[in-house]
Amino acid sequence: MLFKTYQKLLGASCLALYLVGCGSGGESPIEMSANSEGVFQIDSRADSVTIQGVKLNRGNCVVNLIPAAQIGPLSQIDGLSSLILLSQITQLGQKGVMKEPKTLKFGEKIEGFSRGCNIIEAEIQTDKGSWTFNFNR
Repeated sequence: MLFKTYQKLLGASCLALYLVGCGSGGESPIEMSANSEGVFQIDSRADSVTIQGVKLNRGNCVVNLIPAAQIGPLSQIDGLSSLILLSQITQLGQKGVMKEPKTLKFGEKIEGFSRGCNIIEAEIQTDKGSWTFNFNR
C-alpha cells in the first residue's frame, strides 16, 4: 500500500516537472509593438539577445527590416543600393529565418514594416527561445 502511494506521488511529481519544462523559461527578452499600417518595432529587454527570425501572420506577410521612412522612390536608388536593399528585403523570405542574425543590447531596437499587411500575430525566434506576440485589432 505504501508502494502505491509512493508510485502515485512520483508520477504526479514527474508530470509536474514535465509541464514546467514546457514553459518558455520566464519573461520574454524582447518586446514588440506594431501598428495597423504594418510598421513594427522589436525592443531588447535583455543585456544581449540575438534575433534569428521574424514571422508575421504565420509567414503570410513579407518582412522588411528597413524602416519605411528610409526608403525613397525606387527611381532614386542606385545599382549598389538597390542590391543591398533587395538583399535586406528578401532576407527573411524563407521560413522567417534571417541570413544574418541581429544581436541587440539592452534598449536597442530593430524596426521594420510589412506593406499591405495588418499584423495580427508575430513569432520572433531568438537565441533565448521563440516568442509569439498577438495584436488584436
